[in-house]
Amino acid sequence: MNLAIYLHIPYCLHKCGYCDFNSHPENAKEASHYVDALLKELEFYSETLKKYTVPTVFMGGGTPTILPPAQLKEILDKVRQNFNLTPDCEITIEANPATIKLQTLQEIREAGYNRISIGVQSFDEKELQLLERVHNEEEIHTTVKRARSAKFDNLSMDLMFALPDQTLEKWQSHLKQAIAKNPDHLSTYNLTIEPATAFFKLHEKGKICLPHEDKQLEMYETTIQVLEDAGYSQYEISNFSKPGMESQHNINYWNNGEYLGVGAGASSYLNGERFKNINLPSIYIREIVANETAIESKERLEPLEAMGETLMLGLRLLKGISIDVFEKRFQVSFQKVYGNVIEPLLTQELITLNQNRIALSRKGLFLADSVILKFMA
Repeated sequence: MNLAIYLHIPYCLHKCGYCDFNSHPENAKEASHYVDALLKELEFYSETLKKYTVPTVFMGGGTPTILPPAQLKEILDKVRQNFNLTPDCEITIEANPATIKLQTLQEIREAGYNRISIGVQSFDEKELQLLERVHNEEEIHTTVKRARSAKFDNLSMDLMFALPDQTLEKWQSHLKQAIAKNPDHLSTYNLTIEPATAFFKLHEKGKICLPHEDKQLEMYETTIQVLEDAGYSQYEISNFSKPGMESQHNINYWNNGEYLGVGAGASSYLNGERFKNINLPSIYIREIVANETAIESKERLEPLEAMGETLMLGLRLLKGISIDVFEKRFQVSFQKVYGNVIEPLLTQELITLNQNRIALSRKGLFLADSVILKFMA
């Protein structure tokens, strides 16, 4: 059985206005205790999860590279000591292009992290300022160059489109500049205004306006065309890669596979049960010291909920979902449960049903959220 491991580092130099992740201001003194707590939590789960094989490890945040390389190495060493990692385990670390020294990247690579995901978002200074990113355009180029020099041969970049006042031409320019950096993987997301963010308050006051939906759709269609022309294959709604360079960690999520989340606010899904840690790092540390775990909430999904979630996640993948695998997993007839849902979607050409596999059509891809909701009712 496979298990993905997620490690959360919640500290950031600055929380961006659009960000709704569990991130907190840099705190070097607290961070040292936080790392100790993270190591203790990993040890707690190691005994009960030894039966699993771990093909992917992902360290996200926050900004993981805010920690010294020695601590990043210590965390990964603890994972290796306590879990059964595959020889070719994909080990990703997120990084922001805010002046990471070459030596730092070399030490991270030597520690065993073999994939790096760089949060570029935009190549335009004004857009970076709007997004409240702490890096500038020059630091993007420097960071990518340094990561390659440090022998990261699996490099991903995140880009964001549909920003306020962003033109199609500007977005095309970002895509072309990203392609010129020759990344192995690209994630492209349209800006969404999430509740409890600074942008949400500005949006409510009319101070931030997103492009019209038609324009966002045009940008998305352009993304697919430009990246496919450059040799990148779209394998998920927002993700593109060179052949064989798909994010295996995220594919596990989209296949609704099992995963262990360690750290403040991290979520896990094991044996049909979902559980989540406390968000605030200081309380997380206190709970781990006292109890070895810091679980805030638990829920066991009902069969219909688990089936709906499997479809919701799996339909994000362009290859869709194997009906045979679905039926084997849930011991039900797919047609019996969802026949009344798929028939109108087939008629509207929003999904395809070929060789016992259900997937979004190209038309359905552009309306993914509304199509997927049909299976959640």
